Amino acid sequence: MRNACLIITDKSSFLDLSTFGAFCAFERSGYDFSEIRLLRFDADVIKTAIKDCKKHADTIVVLADGFVFDLVKTVEFAYGKTLLQNADSGAGVIDDGEKTLFLMPAQDENYVKDTCVPLLVHKIGYRIGSIVMRCVGADGAKMQDLLAKVENMGVGRVKVYNESKYGEDVVRIFYDENTPRMLTDDILRFLADALKDNVYALDDTPLEKQLVDLLRLRRKKIAVAESFTGGGLAKKIVSVSGASDVYYEGLNTYAEGAKMERLGVTEYTLRSQGAVSEQTAYEMAAGLLSQGHCDVAIATTGLSGPKGDSFGQPVGTCCIAVGVDQNVYVYRYLLQGDRKEISETAIRYALFLACKQLKNM
Repeated sequence: MRNACLIITDKSSFLDLSTFGAFCAFERSGYDFSEIRLLRFDADVIKTAIKDCKKHADTIVVLADGFVFDLVKTVEFAYGKTLLQNADSGAGVIDDGEKTLFLMPAQDENYVKDTCVPLLVHKIGYRIGSIVMRCVGADGAKMQDLLAKVENMGVGRVKVYNESKYGEDVVRIFYDENTPRMLTDDILRFLADALKDNVYALDDTPLEKQLVDLLRLRRKKIAVAESFTGGGLAKKIVSVSGASDVYYEGLNTYAEGAKMERLGVTEYTLRSQGAVSEQTAYEMAAGLLSQGHCDVAIATTGLSGPKGDSFGQPVGTCCIAVGVDQNVYVYRYLLQGDRKEISETAIRYALFLACKQLKNM
């Protein structure tokens, strides 16, 4: 089945396709696109693209990065049939028995899951299964090599996709329901053995939810102390429904004075080793634990740029401490990227390391 995706947008700058929820929802369900076009809000341009895609694509997905209702008449004219609108957003379907067109808001993941995928499953006559593996800190070259081997193992029966961002890889392997179970089990075992130190989930559970689930399972409370991640770690944790059961507090101790006053980091440590050091991260986490309000503590300190510190440490230096009960474990990394990339990567590493320690309890 050939699928084409038309994204209608008035943005002229480079677009990150991962920001369009509906697009990602199709790919997460195993429906990839052989053709992707970014089009401006111009009726003639849209009509021409739909007519062209109709010649060779079995399914056309039109994603509106804006108001869907404005596109209905244009889409109907180009396709030559009436759109069946079956959602309050204006999303709808044209299906003539052979070819299908979907029109929907670019962020409407639920419409993909509840309407588009079931219709496509009915149409092609079988359901697409998937394996999902999530990991953090895997070497990029190693990952590419492993996924190439998985493709060979699949002998044409599987499709492999990898979403790699901020130090985290989400590997999705799709197969049809006629694929032997032994083959998919072998693939999962192969990846799990090769990436065992980096794997945190063999399903589609994101890091922050896994951490909250583990804390609830272990009956632990968590607190975080952040410096260069600026509250991003806390935001991730509290985004999970039910986090209030396990989350005590988050401190954004950006200045050295805050680290000393709120967490008990010593002036000697800051003067002799610097705010970005293993010892400072250790004392930040230990300071949280010593206050008696939490069983698990995470501390982050680092340099996201634009320049290093007076101790000669380069941009990207990051120290993360994870305290569990009365034990504190400290990790040091040199991360790559701009300010946002470094900070976001550190957040993923911190969540991953906390999950790892909780699993080892």
